[in-house]
Amino acid sequence: MNPDLDLRLQALLKALSEVVLPAIPTEQSLARDQARLVIGHLTVIAAHWKHALNYELESLRLACVLATTLAALEPAHGLGDDLHAALAQAAAVERSDYDAVSAVHRNLKASIDRVIAAANTCAPMSPALKTAVLEFSAQQARRERIWHRDAGLDPDADKLPPLASLFAPAAR
Repeated sequence: MNPDLDLRLQALLKALSEVVLPAIPTEQSLARDQARLVIGHLTVIAAHWKHALNYELESLRLACVLATTLAALEPAHGLGDDLHAALAQAAAVERSDYDAVSAVHRNLKASIDRVIAAANTCAPMSPALKTAVLEFSAQQARRERIWHRDAGLDPDADKLPPLASLFAPAAR
């Protein structure tokens, strides 16, 4: 029988935690730290992998909302065309293909970044643009904090809702 992904991740974590890490001499602090880093990443991956496509799809959806708002503000230098092209790609992407969704999302974010950078180079950012960017950023920052909650880096992680809250119907 072929073990499922959860079982394989748990086996790797157990091997690293119970066999490899204890076998590394105490004086090899860098090797021990690196083993703990791998264990930490595998632990987070084990929690994330089932939700990765849904997380990326929601991130893409939110980026599309921001891009649509920015496109309506008529960005300079032909960047509106760039945003519209990226939005068309996002609308057409195969939503069951993580790699395709992720690539389209990265492209859309790059288009958004170019619009924001251009809007801030020759004059102060317009209030409408600033509001759209700040509203998006606040929402996305909270989602990212929840997504990375179990990495142990957020000083207020205990005040954040669990990962599953990102995928509850009320979260959208």
